[in-house]
Amino acid sequence: MTRPFALPGSYLVLETTNQCSLACVHCTVAEGAAHPHHARPGFLPLATAEALFDDLVATGAHFDALVPFWLGEPLIHPEFGAIYRAGLRAAARGAFARVELHTNATHLGRDRVRIALNASPVPQTWHLSLDAASRDTYARIKGRDSFEEVEANVLAFLDEKVRSGAPWPRPVFQMILSGNNAPEAGAFRSRWTAACRDRGIAVRVAAQHVPSGTDAVVFFRQLDAPTPEAQAGANRDYREAVSRLGLALPREDRTPRQVDRGPGICACFWKSPVVSWDGNVTTCTRDNRLQNVLGNVHEQPFSEIWFGGQMRATRHRVATGNYEKLPACHGCYIPRSANYTDITPAEIRVAS
Repeated sequence: MTRPFALPGSYLVLETTNQCSLACVHCTVAEGAAHPHHARPGFLPLATAEALFDDLVATGAHFDALVPFWLGEPLIHPEFGAIYRAGLRAAARGAFARVELHTNATHLGRDRVRIALNASPVPQTWHLSLDAASRDTYARIKGRDSFEEVEANVLAFLDEKVRSGAPWPRPVFQMILSGNNAPEAGAFRSRWTAACRDRGIAVRVAAQHVPSGTDAVVFFRQLDAPTPEAQAGANRDYREAVSRLGLALPREDRTPRQVDRGPGICACFWKSPVVSWDGNVTTCTRDNRLQNVLGNVHEQPFSEIWFGGQMRATRHRVATGNYEKLPACHGCYIPRSANYTDITPAEIRVAS
């Protein structure tokens, strides 16, 4: 096995389940069993997560972030607490610099709040994927009328965070902007900045990327669309909405100008592996049909799959722009999108 490398902006995505309590229009869950990843539902075994974390610690592997979420709602996992705490222990032992969870908050009840609130030395951020400021818009985007229930869960979480004095997790109130909800962006900002300030919680507003810090963030994220044409429309909606909010974008959108220039060198092959609930390892979150599967952690340690000779050869091909044996990459334009994490020639040399 090649010695594990550590690169800035890296993150390990660990899918706890492919099941969800909602069916958001921008998510594969909305396709139901017609999508191959959702045809067979399941939960990541606790033992699999623990073995993965032990492997990372034993080999000295390190990622900037652990993201225990992919194409399902992590809080519905019956052993979510045990997996989350195991991830925190692995982070404290050097496997991760921080933990970033994404949840729709439908299951953010008292038991999950008790798991969430902690004083671990590991920084933690929970993205509360809310996406709407009204009941009708919420139901249209989320596929279910849970607006009032979710708002109540989030407010109770904030109240308990203040009462307990727990530093973590850092709450991020997320709206993925699209034509469906852009008119409500201002109301969304007002709603959650007021909820924080009324409780004495420091809060700021940001677009495109969550800034570093410990304060709460009302965050407007850009939508990743399935085609370059749809992405161009989503980009326009996003930039117009962000401009109306008076927010600055830390990075220019590159998709319209560069989408036809080829994929370039995609950082996903170095920085963002995904482990599905059933143990398959793939190259990025866009490969939701698992076409680029590299191996399975039930058959081979993650460290051998991600840092071993076969993946090293794949990286060499990608570094030269050769994606011939990587079907999920054909036609992909995400390396030119504003949400994309770059990789530099110096970082590629480090990982060679």
